[in-house]
Amino acid sequence: MKKNIGKTVIWIAFAIYMTALIYATIITDSRSALGGLNMTEYARRYTNLVPFKTISLYIKWILDENRNNNTVPIVNLTGNLILLFPLGFIFPELFSKLKNFFLYILACTGLLAVIEFVQLLTRRGSFDIDDFILNILGAVIGFVLFFFIKKALAVNEKDTKKKERK
Repeated sequence: MKKNIGKTVIWIAFAIYMTALIYATIITDSRSALGGLNMTEYARRYTNLVPFKTISLYIKWILDENRNNNTVPIVNLTGNLILLFPLGFIFPELFSKLKNFFLYILACTGLLAVIEFVQLLTRRGSFDIDDFILNILGAVIGFVLFFFIKKALAVNEKDTKKKERK
């Protein structure tokens, strides 16, 4: 019974997270106002396939002493880094096959591909390979942290049971 309640809570958290993810990546972007662009022009204007181009640009921006406002690069870099972080905790708990790191990364990559495709079709957002890199890195950090925490809790529980037996 207790395990079913825990699973239900995780499913609810997943639904809330997915709603927030869709809102953050598709609904809130205002570029749809540029709907007058044809698909080719839109893709050309809002696509970056050069790895680390945006990341390096933002890091230079942050390190530039002449800039007073670093909000844009900091929000972009950290936002993309934490976007898929929660999946490191949610996916392995909901889908036992996603405890396998390769399958987990494959699922995160598939989710990102769907988001990017929908952004392109709806002309909301852009496809930036650097966003993709940061999203996957955040997903990896979440996954690794989840398993470290899980292992630490298991060791702690084991120690507690040993002390109770004595």
